[in-house]
Amino acid sequence: MKDLIIRELFWFVISFLIALVGSFLFLELLALSSAEPELNSLEKLFTLQLYIIGCIVSFISVYIVRIVLSFIKKKV
Repeated sequence: MKDLIIRELFWFVISFLIALVGSFLFLELLALSSAEPELNSLEKLFTLQLYIIGCIVSFISVYIVRIVLSFIKKKV
């Protein structure tokens, strides 16, 4: 039981780190730009919200891939 908890905690941390990188890639793919040289407060808030959404979606995606791969590994 202890091994299972440690393994899941490990995968949680790894998934979170991959999600952080994935959310940066998500923002880079959007290629947001501003009409002015600096972002105003509304644009900064919007960018932060997009980053958080990208992080959540990336985290869920990584966990889904992990579950599917473990399911395939058990069946084969």
